[in-house]
This record gives sequence, C-alpha cells and structure tokens, in this order.
Amino acid sequence: MSEETATDEQKIAEVAEEMSRMHRIRVSNTKKPFIFYLNLAKKYIKRYNNVKLTALGMAIPTVVLISEILKEDGLATQKLIAISTVQTKDKFTSRYIQKAKIEIVMALNEQYDKAKADAIILKKKSAQPKTGVKKTDGTSLDVTACKSQDEIVDGKAGVKKAVDETKTKTVIEISAAVGSSS
Repeated sequence: MSEETATDEQKIAEVAEEMSRMHRIRVSNTKKPFIFYLNLAKKYIKRYNNVKLTALGMAIPTVVLISEILKEDGLATQKLIAISTVQTKDKFTSRYIQKAKIEIVMALNEQYDKAKADAIILKKKSAQPKTGVKKTDGTSLDVTACKSQDEIVDGKAGVKKAVDETKTKTVIEISAAVGSSS
C-alpha cells in the first residue's frame, strides 16, 4: 500500500509542477501598450505551450482581444475562461470596491506547427522573382518588379527599403518624362 500512496503523491507532485508552469500575464490598460502584451503572449505560447492571461476591470476587453487574435491566427486555443470579482482597496477613498476579473488560459494549437511547416515548404517552391518591363508609345518606360508573392516585409528596414524604391521609381519616371518632352 505504501507503493500506491507513493505513486499517488508523485502524480500529485507532477500535476502541481505542471500547474506552476502556467505562465501568467497580467494585462493593464495604462502600463504597456496592447501590442506588447500580444507579442509577449505569442512568445509564451511558442516557448512554454501555454499562457494565462489575467485582467481586472477596464483591461478585460484587452485580454479578450488578445485571445481572439491568437485564436484567429491559429496559434492557440482557449482552454479555460474564468470570470470572478475581487475586492480591492481604492487608493483615494480607502474603501473596498469590487472589480471584475477575467482569466483566460490559452494553449498552443497542435495544428499550428503543421500549418507553419506547410507554409514554409510552399514559400520555398514559389520563391522565383517576378519581373516585367512594359514599353508604351516610346516616350516613357514603365518598369515593374516585385520579389516573391509570398514574401512578408516587416520592420522599419522593410518600410525604408520600400520608400527608397518608390523614390527611385519616381526619379526614373520624371527623367523619362523630361527626356520625352525636350
């Protein structure tokens, strides 16, 4: 019988350890921007396979929005939603007030990794650049070029590069128009 109790205690310890691994994010409306919490939740889900989003009062819609975005992206699924009230002491009046509290437990979607791997394979197959040159009536030259259809540009460097390409195209169009008018 001592062996059975030892295995039961071991199972309880494993469950307790797993529950302690639940990584919690306390969302606030005033301390950090919404996108910070969204990116943090994505990191936690990818690294630890689960995250617990909690919020009080006016931050509840932010938590709901984060969980909906994670679901729409296919990154996570909702495992648990808990709504309750908690008593907090008001700073100004020193009285206790009740605030609404929400807890949403999100876990990594098992199909996400498979879909991500399929997308990478698809991207490698269609990585051929598409370019084209069109000639009009001979006065101006319209050059169109793009990289890959599936390429995603993000970050400040990508935006700067796109702006530089637009300026270059504008200069080419202006010089072609000036050359044709003289």
